[in-house]
Amino acid sequence: MDALAARQPELKAEFNRLQADVRLAQEVLPLVSAVEATAPELPAYARGRLQTKVRETLGRPPVAGEAPEAEAEAWRTFSKWRWLLGLAAATAVVALFLLPVFSRSGPPMIQVAMLDTAGATRGSDTNEASLLGQTWEKAAVDSFTGAEALHAWETNWPAQNKRPVVKVIFDRAAGEVRVLGQWRGASFTKTFLVERDLAATLEEAKAFIKQRTSQ
Repeated sequence: MDALAARQPELKAEFNRLQADVRLAQEVLPLVSAVEATAPELPAYARGRLQTKVRETLGRPPVAGEAPEAEAEAWRTFSKWRWLLGLAAATAVVALFLLPVFSRSGPPMIQVAMLDTAGATRGSDTNEASLLGQTWEKAAVDSFTGAEALHAWETNWPAQNKRPVVKVIFDRAAGEVRVLGQWRGASFTKTFLVERDLAATLEEAKAFIKQRTSQ
């Protein structure tokens, strides 16, 4: 909401107006309900004071026996206020439901890389790259043979910050999977050792990413 208001000042003014309408509704609707109650719970003197307050706030409701024109005007005034208050309350409820939608982030941007300084061994690099691609289907797998090029890739972060950004690096020589992420102005990192099964290790890294980016 803050971001939207900064880009569109008219939305801020509209939101402030809705807040004022809701405050008025909270104050007045209980009075309206009390006046319309068929079995008053208040003493007669207190009920009279309450009716006076409602008439001052909303306008006088129709009184039996008064002139048709006056009765019609009173009903119009009374109905107009009730309709406006009901609309304001309903609009405020819709706004409260939409706030989480506006603030919700998109899926994390995942970038995947593999460091292979030792060179391919019986096609293992192909299998490992395939596992990386299967774990994060929408991410391209970049392959590096030198630490310097990988470092440049690690430190190159997108300028946008509307959703989490995560880098996953599989280091074959070190036998580890490193996860680096940025989200909500903070950074996080974790290293997973590949002891036997790379696929299982990648699933652990994937679960960690989900945990950190859903906060």
